[in-house]
Amino acid sequence: MAVDVNKLIADAKAAQAAARTAAAKAQAEASKNKIDSETQARSKNQIDYANTLKPRLEDYESRLGIWARKIARGDKLSAIEQKEFDRLVKDYNSLNKTVDAAIKKSNDILVEARRKVTTTPSATAIQGGPTGTPVQTPSAPTPTPTPTPTPTPTPTPKPKPKPKPGEIVKVETPADREATALGAAATTADLTLSATLFKNIPSLKLLLEKYVKTPGMTQDAFLKLVRDDVWYKQNSKEIKNRYVQYYNFRDLQASGQAQGTTAYEMEIAKIEASLKKRAVAIGSAAASDPAALRQAAENLYITNRSEDESFITDFLAASVKTMAGMIGGKVTQGYSGEALTNYDKLVEAARDNGFQVSDILPGATTEQQVIQGIISGNIDVNRVIADARKLASQGQPQYVRDLLSQGYSLKQVFAPYRTVMANVLEIGDPNQIDLNDPLLRSAITDKGDMNLYDFRKQLRQDNRWQYTAQAKEDVSTAALGVLRDFGFQG
Repeated sequence: MAVDVNKLIADAKAAQAAARTAAAKAQAEASKNKIDSETQARSKNQIDYANTLKPRLEDYESRLGIWARKIARGDKLSAIEQKEFDRLVKDYNSLNKTVDAAIKKSNDILVEARRKVTTTPSATAIQGGPTGTPVQTPSAPTPTPTPTPTPTPTPTPKPKPKPKPGEIVKVETPADREATALGAAATTADLTLSATLFKNIPSLKLLLEKYVKTPGMTQDAFLKLVRDDVWYKQNSKEIKNRYVQYYNFRDLQASGQAQGTTAYEMEIAKIEASLKKRAVAIGSAAASDPAALRQAAENLYITNRSEDESFITDFLAASVKTMAGMIGGKVTQGYSGEALTNYDKLVEAARDNGFQVSDILPGATTEQQVIQGIISGNIDVNRVIADARKLASQGQPQYVRDLLSQGYSLKQVFAPYRTVMANVLEIGDPNQIDLNDPLLRSAITDKGDMNLYDFRKQLRQDNRWQYTAQAKEDVSTAALGVLRDFGFQG
């Protein structure tokens, strides 16, 4: 790409700065040469016109800046993007020529007027006599009056000078005041506010209307009100420029000319895609809500936080919740992504220590809030698991408490006894045995842990054992022995 955006903008600004300096010098010379007010007004109108175009120039510069950043990142422009970029450069150059021409015309008007003044002969002599020889008018001696004391008059307001014969007095219209105010706000170094902002930001719009409707208000007073405005103070220059991009897009959208090819639209599309990818990864419901993603993308762009990963994660985490799904033709509800991973960790930590998930959550917080907190980094999942072990240690023998404090879970502590219990009671999966089962818990007491042989004997005394196949076989064998003892079986 041949166009150097930064150089293009720098050169344009330098050229305009030089032109404005020349125009200011011409204005100063005009005052010295007593150029008539009509000519000065014509010159000023050209400067005012140039000033009203400055916000549009800044708008173009802001949009070109986005392209410059894309190019600096090494992004390759598509054919459509290249076409949009070329059009933007062309429009920017065209607008710069218009501004330069207005400033030059303002200067030319004054230069021409000064030339006419300096070439007009002075009429200091009075023609007299038949030969037309200039005759000096004799001066009569001026008598010296005798000074007499006079009372000091009360000062009265100095009336405005009456217009000279033939002089056109320009009446400032509301449109003139608005253009003047917008030009001042756009060209004042510490403001540089686009007219687009005064059109769309309510507080700035009210200030502009107040200035237009108050003829006695000066430009300085208006600019002071702008500097004191809360919206102006709250937003950085970068954010103000992004607001301009946003409102310009809205104008295009309203006129049906937004086709997805402007720099603003392409930036929003990128942010949306990034948000959706992150939302899917963490299990946020925002991933399935295009309208919410679009709104979020616009807010992130305008507030200049599209690269703030921590802020984005917090935003998306707030939308983490169970979502509807379909398994085997049946509707289900559950988490996904990182939310599912964290939920499974909580379920495992609770189950391995004899609790429900709700038992191990801190305070009265819901599991959804805990999962959101884990994703955003406000809650440490390892701390929740450690708290589950501490909770499980309450009321346990010292031996069990020591093991739990070392990072073991109740599942690990009672694993040998659960295995024996599952075998004796013919339970297929040891994990089906509740860790709070009284018989299981009796295996470890303050007196120590029971040996597995004694634990098996104790299990055979439990009511559940009588329903096992082994118990039935033992009973059948015993009954057969009794019959044999009485001679009923061979």
